[in-house]
Amino acid sequence: MSRAHLSQERKGMTVSETPLQKIKADLRHYASSERRGVSTAFVFRMFLLTPGFQFVFANRLQEIVVRIPLIGRLLRRIIWWATCLIFSSEIALAAKVGGGLYVPHPYGIVVGAATIGRNLRLLQNVTIGRKSSVDPRDPVIEDDVQISAGAVLLGPITIGEGAVVGANSVVLKDVPAGALAIGIPARIIPAAVPEVVAGADPLVASAL
Repeated sequence: MSRAHLSQERKGMTVSETPLQKIKADLRHYASSERRGVSTAFVFRMFLLTPGFQFVFANRLQEIVVRIPLIGRLLRRIIWWATCLIFSSEIALAAKVGGGLYVPHPYGIVVGAATIGRNLRLLQNVTIGRKSSVDPRDPVIEDDVQISAGAVLLGPITIGEGAVVGANSVVLKDVPAGALAIGIPARIIPAAVPEVVAGADPLVASAL
């Protein structure tokens, strides 16, 4: 792995989070997406009636049970298998995912052994993983990134803090912090573009 890739992998991910801290951050992200606070009623709705949060929690639960002596690894794999079966989505056991994960539609998602920062907004039908068996390195995704529906991110690339990957884009190279990546293969629109700074819808911004 290159020195640059290693340094990017560490950036913004040096503070360790417990599974409980991650779950609390996940709830806050879901609440902020609805422009509301984290109330008791909201928490019950997330756990009982919200498939996206249930998918996220199932992955956090894996981090909890793996700590159980003797049977932890087996329990984690069972929960992972059940999660894949129920949602038709997979986050690899080797993936490192920070707190604040927001997945509104948890279907058709495949995440390999990537390193992911905090507050990722991950939409449906996204693939994140290695580019080939010859180069078994996975993407590094920094904090506050949005990956839109149908996007594909492959290889030893870094998606910078606050970047947005547009819908159905194929990203094979680094995306700078705050930039927008759109197209097949993706081209980069710098953060200086007003629509990107304002958080424009990637589908609209793709017409730029």
